[in-house]
This record gives sequence, structure tokens and C-alpha cells, in this order.
Amino acid sequence: MAQSTFVAAICVLILSHSFISVVKATTFTIVNECNYVVWPGILSNAGVPTLPTTGFVLQSGETKVITAPASWGGRFWGRTHCSEDSTGKFSCLTGDCGSGKVECSGNGAAPPVSLAEFTLDGAGGLDFFDVSLVDGYNIPMLVVPQGGTGQNCTNTGCVVDLNGSCPSELKVMSTDGTDGVACKSACEAFRDPQYCCSGAYGTPDTCKPSSYSEVFKTACPRAYSYAYDDKTSTFTCANADYTITFCPSPNTSQKSSQEQQQNTETTTSPLINTTMVYEGALDQSVASPSSCTHVFVNVGIIMAIWWSLLSMLQGISGTTFTVVNKCDHTVWPGILGDSQLDTTGFELLTGGSRSIQAPPSWSGRFWGRTGCISDQNTGQLTCQTADCGSTQMECNGKGANPPVTLAEFTIGSGTQDFYDVSLVDGYNLPMLVEPSSGSGKCLSTGCVNDLNRQCPDKLRVQSGQACKSACEAFGKPEYCCSGAYASPDTCKPSSYSEMFKAACPKSYSYAYDDATSTFTCTAADYTITFCPSSTSKKSASNTAPAAATTTGTTSPIYGSITGSGEVPEDVNISSWFPYFLTGQSSRTISSSVSHNTLLVSAISFLFLSSLDFSHTYNFLQT
Repeated sequence: MAQSTFVAAICVLILSHSFISVVKATTFTIVNECNYVVWPGILSNAGVPTLPTTGFVLQSGETKVITAPASWGGRFWGRTHCSEDSTGKFSCLTGDCGSGKVECSGNGAAPPVSLAEFTLDGAGGLDFFDVSLVDGYNIPMLVVPQGGTGQNCTNTGCVVDLNGSCPSELKVMSTDGTDGVACKSACEAFRDPQYCCSGAYGTPDTCKPSSYSEVFKTACPRAYSYAYDDKTSTFTCANADYTITFCPSPNTSQKSSQEQQQNTETTTSPLINTTMVYEGALDQSVASPSSCTHVFVNVGIIMAIWWSLLSMLQGISGTTFTVVNKCDHTVWPGILGDSQLDTTGFELLTGGSRSIQAPPSWSGRFWGRTGCISDQNTGQLTCQTADCGSTQMECNGKGANPPVTLAEFTIGSGTQDFYDVSLVDGYNLPMLVEPSSGSGKCLSTGCVNDLNRQCPDKLRVQSGQACKSACEAFGKPEYCCSGAYASPDTCKPSSYSEMFKAACPKSYSYAYDDATSTFTCTAADYTITFCPSSTSKKSASNTAPAAATTTGTTSPIYGSITGSGEVPEDVNISSWFPYFLTGQSSRTISSSVSHNTLLVSAISFLFLSSLDFSHTYNFLQT
């Protein structure tokens, strides 16, 4: 019994270590090899924690190390020619984030700017990363994975100085007009849909490389040169740290995978044409001693039991919804479900959050009411958008009056949850749904754009507080998927629903928009955020994939526009350019999972104690 107990303790430690390794942090090492000062900027994706700094000064030759949590996503860039004016306001000639300070504090970079983009612990447990010139170029940049594995775990970047060779119509000059300090994208310079991959050019089939993007691609073959340049520009690694170097030497070969690994097969692909050769990821194949087999067979059995029990207990314990308000105004969330939660409506001030527990198998929806006021005489509450008609803070079983952005859930009981964000009933607020602690694909979804500002006149509510669906605005069966149009075969996307879909490709845009808009997760908790910060200016591609891949291609959050119908004259689709949201949810350990982990560990311990481990114990003694 003492032997079994000893081995059981070791196995529990192994299991605990395996669980903790899922949320391994990633180290970014920022290096300045330029012969001038660089002020790096950092922007985290919507719905993920910010890093310890969002901007800092980096002298020539200096290095700074930053640790990012598991499932972090965001971007790094370099600001140049920065200074403070007499009032202390900080600004930069290139890459400026507009904060007026060294810290960017949630602001992105003004183009033109070279970007290094990351989504950690994405689909299949892989990190996805790229260097993008879609928003132009301002500084040479190299990303080198350290210690990672994978077939596509390799360097990427643009290590040449494009400012000197930049076409005159794209060139940004220094304040004295003597030197080029940045190079615009053709999209920024000309605002033409064919360069911006917008409007009629909003799909991979219609948006092709231009003569300007080819200038970038020829110089930097591994960097994004235009929005749909995915196949040669997105890279993946597992369990890597990363070094980001500004102004790397163009004559030095850098290995993309760890120096200690040995392999007879390497792949070569240039970062600059004929100038640099970079070795691809090295394969790790180490034969395990046969004497270890008994130990790891037993551990494998227990791990399977451990995870199954953990998922089951999490599902049985119910689901926690955390509702967060990042809007610059108060929101009054409403809730409607098949069984009543501890609240059906409440007030949420700017920056506030509230957690709500739902039982297993619960089904319902969340939304945000805006512009709510209470009548001084009667005390009745009414809201400008998404009012539920209860005349109270609590909705008491009443649904939202459209137009309204909806987050819809069907929670399993030890089985899959189904969830979506729907614009079928119109739009009133940006919304993001993020699973945490679940298993499965568990992707984030939502609509993070402020569509009210660009809503067509025919759909606009009052002074722009909300945007109607075409069904509500016109009442036609073809828009409502009713009558003769009440099936997937007969109800197709309309020009109006296509407008919503172009802006928010992961959201429902019409009733039968299931294929790209319904998501699943098992035993998860969920964070619902109103007004999540917009984070990307990449024209039509997302740094976070919807499915694991070994080729580095990504699933764009800017979905292509499909379906029939002409775009209405009052709709400017190019002005509906969406910012991307992270395709993969953050995976943090919730308190409920922590409690369940202890319980499952105890069950594993008891199970192990009942097994005959004399075989294993003898091995451990040798």
C-alpha cells in the first residue's frame, strides 16, 4: 500500500503539472538593433488581459523582456522620431498611437507601420503569428521563435529598409523633408477598394495583389503584403517564446527553432530574396525507453479519467456568465431564459462587471439596453434601445424590443454548449462572447464594431442609437425568412444582411446563417463584454484561426461576402471595415474548476491506490 501511495502521489503531481502546462506563459524579448531609439508599442486583442506595459523607450542596443499570459493575442510595433512638446505631450512621426504618452494605453498604431501580430494558444494549441505590411511599413522587423515545435515554426519578418526604395506616391517624409521615414500602403494612399480589399473586392477571389503590394512582397516574401496574403505569411508554433528585433542585420542567418535540436532535414525559405537563408522548424523525435511504458500507460489511463471527471463536474456545477461593460456609458443588461436566473435585468456602469450563475441545461439570451431613464413620477423605466417593456430594471420574462444585439446560449449538462451572437434582430451595441476553462474549439464570437455610425438611412433608428434588420425595416418575407422563404433553400442572404456579415463575419446576419455563426464548447464559463476595444486595422484577415493548420493559413474574421442582391445605394460597404476580434478564447482557470480539480485529484489518488503498481515502483527504484 505504501508503494502504491508513493506512485499515486507522483502521478497526481504529474497530472497537476500537465494541467498547469496548459496555461503556460509566453516570453517576448524585444531587441533594438537600430542605430537610433525606438519606442515599442503594444496593443492587446479585445477580451484578453493587457500586458504589464503598452509602450516604452528602447535605446539602441537595449533589450526588454515581457511575459504574456496563456491565450494572449495582440500586436507589437515600433514608433520612431518621437518627442515631447512644451506641454509634455508625447508624439511620434511614425507608429504613433495617439495616447499623448509613452504608454499607448489601449490605442493602436497610426499607419503606416510594420506590425508583428500574435495569437497564443490558438486552435490545436498552436501559436499563430505574422509580420504584416498591410498597414504600410516604417521599420525593419524580425520575429524569431525560441524553443518551439511544429512544421511551420519558423522566422518571419521584413528585414530590409523599404523607406529608401518606397515609391514617391507612398513615401512619408521626415519633418525637414530630407528623408523617407515610412512607406504607406496603397490602401491608405489611394483609398481605392481594389487596394483595400473592400466593396466589390472584399473576397480572396476578387482582391488580388497590386503592383504596390508586390513591391513589398518582392522585398519581404514572408510578410503580409495585402489582406489575403495568408498562404505565405502566417506561421505557427507550439510552446514557443519569441524574440522581436527591430533593424536586424540583413547579413546574419538566424535559426528559427531551438539551437539544441538536431535533425538532418531542414527547410529553407528567404526573408529577403537571395540575401538571408532561414532554417525551418526542426523535428523532435526522441525514442522513449521501453522500461517507461508501464508508468505512462497507467498515467495515460488516469489522465483520461481525470479530464473526463473534471469536465463532468464542471458541467454539473452549472455555468458562470460574467457580464462586463467597457462602453463609455451605462448599459442595462437584460436576460431571458427557459428558467429564471438570479436576475433578469440590472444596471452596469462603465467599467463594471457582474457574475451570474446558470444551472445545467439552461437556455437563453443576453442583451444590452441603452439610454434608459426612470420616470420621476411613476418610477417606470424605459430604454431608447432594446427595451424589454417591463417598465422595471428587471425584465421579468420579457424579451428585447428590436433592433438589438443578442448573445444566445444553450448550455449542456456534461455535453456541448451552443452559443452565438446574433444580428438577426438588428444591432444596438458591440458585443463579444468568450469561453473560458472549456474544452473543444471554444472560439470567441461577436461583433466588435460600432455599426450605428455607418448604418444606412433606411435602417437607422432615430439619431443613430441602433440599426434595424431589413426584416424589421421592410417586413418582407424574403428578408424575414417567412412564408415562401421559410427554408434554407429559399431564404438567402440579402444585400442588407451581407452588409452586417461583411462587418461581423462570426455573427448571425440572417436566420439561416448557421454554418459560420454557431459555436460549441464543453464545460465552459463565458464572459460577455459590451463595447470590447477594437484592435486591428488589417484589411480583411484575422490573426486567429478557426481551425488548426500546419500550413499557416487562417480563417478570416472579415468573412467574404456571399449571396445575391445588389448593394443599396446608401450602403458604403468599404466604410464598414471591421476590426478583428480574437478567434480563440482565453483559457483561464476559474474558481469552480479549481475546486473541481481538488476533488478529481482526490478521486484519482484513491483510484491509483487500488491498483497494483509493483511493476512501476520497481522501475522507479532502479
